[in-house]
Amino acid sequence: MTQISSTTEWQQALKPIKSQTLLVDQVYQNLSHAILTQKIKPGQHLVEQPLADQLSVSRISVREAIRRLAQDGLVEIIPSKGSFVVSLTADDVKEIYQLRSALEIIALKEIMTSNNHVNLGLLDEIVSQMVTLEQKEDRLQGAALDNQFHRTLMNLSELSRTIRIWEQMSTQITMVIYTVSSHYPSYEGLVERHSKLVNLIRAGNYQTAANYLQQHIQEGAQQLLHAIHQSNPI
Repeated sequence: MTQISSTTEWQQALKPIKSQTLLVDQVYQNLSHAILTQKIKPGQHLVEQPLADQLSVSRISVREAIRRLAQDGLVEIIPSKGSFVVSLTADDVKEIYQLRSALEIIALKEIMTSNNHVNLGLLDEIVSQMVTLEQKEDRLQGAALDNQFHRTLMNLSELSRTIRIWEQMSTQITMVIYTVSSHYPSYEGLVERHSKLVNLIRAGNYQTAANYLQQHIQEGAQQLLHAIHQSNPI
């Protein structure tokens, strides 16, 4: 495993924090962005003091942010050794997508069977944004908007525990997408796939919508696994 103190790339990615409000949140956001964009790479050792010095914060703030990163699945804390950025394998991705599929089906059922008013217009707005991104073929922005759609779907369920677990899976998937972005497929059909799901939800047939959502997520998993294979051929 590579020690973070051996490279300057992470220093360029992490800027000193000047505001002392919500300090741990800012440290967390700095570190998570650096990890997701691979300025801090998989396997690297997160040494508290150099990070604290670079961000102009205390080691306590860095330690708490690292704990949150570990909860998100981006960092592994190994007793007596330290904290390291995770390296996700194809098997990890399969498991994550299986969990995401189960969680989103739970959320979908709550949305479609509860008596709560659900504002599907929030999903319509994201689909509208997808039109421009699909034309640009920006893989990473497309992935982010795709993620926003599914996050909004989860939030509409108002199932707090289910949403919290989903967020952990989502962060890990974003990390993998950045890792293999040069091999990730184009986002052609992005609008059609998501608008169809919204229309099925409006139609009110839960089983039809659930079957389509599961198929949609499985196809996403296959695309990502194919990209991983291209990035790291056996």
